[in-house]
Amino acid sequence: MNYGSVPTILVAESDDDARLLLKSLLELKGFRVLEAINGQEAIDMALRKQPDLALIQLKLPVVSGFSVIRRMKKHGELHDVPIIAISTNSLATNHNLALAAGCHAHVENTIEFCHLEELIDRLVPGDRLPLASVFIQ
Repeated sequence: MNYGSVPTILVAESDDDARLLLKSLLELKGFRVLEAINGQEAIDMALRKQPDLALIQLKLPVVSGFSVIRRMKKHGELHDVPIIAISTNSLATNHNLALAAGCHAHVENTIEFCHLEELIDRLVPGDRLPLASVFIQ
């Protein structure tokens, strides 16, 4: 799944600023980051690169995040990839639908990075610096 010992995370986010911020923070933690700007691109990239974890925005253009999640879970080689859904609102419906589609967790925008970091560390175990330590030099 991953390239050598560096875990890979797919970030499927249509908002350029949000995607760049997630990418930067994840790279600071030592992850390799793949980027997708729409649902079809996310599916294609996941199939080609087989990431260790996926962060999927639920409101993706072209193919919805819910469809991306369901399609990833149907592919044998991607079935066990942990997925964290990202939604722009805190509706319990989105949370329940994301979990029903196969997500391991659901976070809402604006993302609390401490919470996201805990989720990622739980879903992709490994020795990494806490994100807070990256900023304290």
